[in-house]
Amino acid sequence: MEIRQIQYFLSIVDTGSFSAAADEHFISQSSLSKMIIALEKELAVTLFNRSKRRVSLTEAGEAFLRHARKLNADNNAMLVELDGYKSAVDTFSIAAIPILPQYGIATSIAQFSDANPYIRFSLEEIDGLNIIPALVERRYDLAFTRHNYLDNELFESLEICKDHLLVAVSKNNRYANRSTISIKELVNDNFIVFDRVTELHKLIMEECGKAGFEPTIFYSSHRKVSVLSLVETNIGLALMPVKIFEYYHHPGVLAIPLEEDIACNIVLVHLKNRQFPKSAMIFLDFMKQVTENRKSKNISELI
Repeated sequence: MEIRQIQYFLSIVDTGSFSAAADEHFISQSSLSKMIIALEKELAVTLFNRSKRRVSLTEAGEAFLRHARKLNADNNAMLVELDGYKSAVDTFSIAAIPILPQYGIATSIAQFSDANPYIRFSLEEIDGLNIIPALVERRYDLAFTRHNYLDNELFESLEICKDHLLVAVSKNNRYANRSTISIKELVNDNFIVFDRVTELHKLIMEECGKAGFEPTIFYSSHRKVSVLSLVETNIGLALMPVKIFEYYHHPGVLAIPLEEDIACNIVLVHLKNRQFPKSAMIFLDFMKQVTENRKSKNISELI
């Protein structure tokens, strides 16, 4: 039995449905159902009556609920207490979507490391849609991600860099001479998109939905260079962040501004009310200073 199975069980009880509980934990309903079925098999009992529209507990489920709440409370108390010991150690962990070089973050991290050689930290690249669950489960102290799907009641965030979407097209595309374009006009075009595990994929699907259509996905890739290479062949177009397009400048691909302002800013995020290692706070303060310096520089260049 895993603690997350207990947490999933409690979420189903509290929300009244498997789908709402899955959304709460940022996992698919099928994944959550499999975890609960595995728990029931291990306990050799059925925990939920699934015949009704709103799930309800069996007698065994009611009995398990009392113990589950205590186990979850004990686990949370343990994590809080251990955080106090962890804060005394100069080490912390960072998760990041694969954008560190493109937004100048890799340089900032290197500068921090040079200035603080006594501080140890780990940095791991993970898929965008896994960032939030990883932070909730306290597998990382901080994370670099996009702002679009953060729950502001759960997380504190520091804006690192603003960004927004544009349309990338081949120089031979029928839109090549356009100065701007609306996302609504792309209803009949083939889309080259980023993988489903990315926040950008989810954002693009949602924005197309708002425009009244489901995009025709010709190809999806985790590699930005692959996306641009396919766009260059004029087999499809891509919605992508401005900074990503600029970093991977492709001679045969043009950038057309969207008439809609679809932001996809980069933020440094952490759970609210969490006791951090001192070293993590030092890093957070360092990134705040980097961001303030960048803003001051941008303002001075405009004067």
